[in-house]
Amino acid sequence: MGHWLIDTMNIEINTSTLSIKNCISMKSNTFPIILMSFSCLMLCLSCGTSNKSKNDHFNGKETLAELDGLLMQLDQFDASDCGNLNEIVTINEKMRRMVENIRSTKAFDSIAKAFDANTNQIDFVVSEDEQFGVFSWQTKMDCLGNSIKNIALYKSDNKVLASSLYGKSMMYHKIKSRKQTEGKTVYLLLGSASTNKEPNNVTAKGYKITNGYLAESQIPTSDEAYVNNTSL
Repeated sequence: MGHWLIDTMNIEINTSTLSIKNCISMKSNTFPIILMSFSCLMLCLSCGTSNKSKNDHFNGKETLAELDGLLMQLDQFDASDCGNLNEIVTINEKMRRMVENIRSTKAFDSIAKAFDANTNQIDFVVSEDEQFGVFSWQTKMDCLGNSIKNIALYKSDNKVLASSLYGKSMMYHKIKSRKQTEGKTVYLLLGSASTNKEPNNVTAKGYKITNGYLAESQIPTSDEAYVNNTSL
């Protein structure tokens, strides 16, 4: 009888010890997961705050000056026979990231206000309603089949989104906006495949912003004659 009680007590003690060990083990495994989740959350919040802070202190004039500086660096490289390609690609990537980091409407408006076609080296054109803009520049990457880079910036849901444009790239010089009967706006982009504003060399592309996405659109019939008779 005494032995049975002792054995029972040993079993209970061992069971309790095992439960405690399992509990400690579970807590040990759970804590790193909680810590990692918390760290990820803080990192995301930090990134969001950082991006917001950058856009809150955005200076359009300084950004345009930086882009002009990179473009002047680009012009110094000889691109014949695909020479200096690594340096040329690196500079183009820096310019692309700078443009695509314009994410707030405040930053967009700052760029639009600061841009001066007579003094800035890079090309930027904004629509009449100031909702849509396009950066264009010569990449000097002709050997890669990409002589001109276009990046569109457009406002949607109180923020700015960036997008490449479809089809052949060109230097855009004007954006006209046309309201349609259903309330949508068609943006008519006028440009030239040449960097020179040659007479009677205008190409037009139509775009719409639908549910936050940029999509090609037919050119309104009323504007077709305008395009055909316009020179840059």
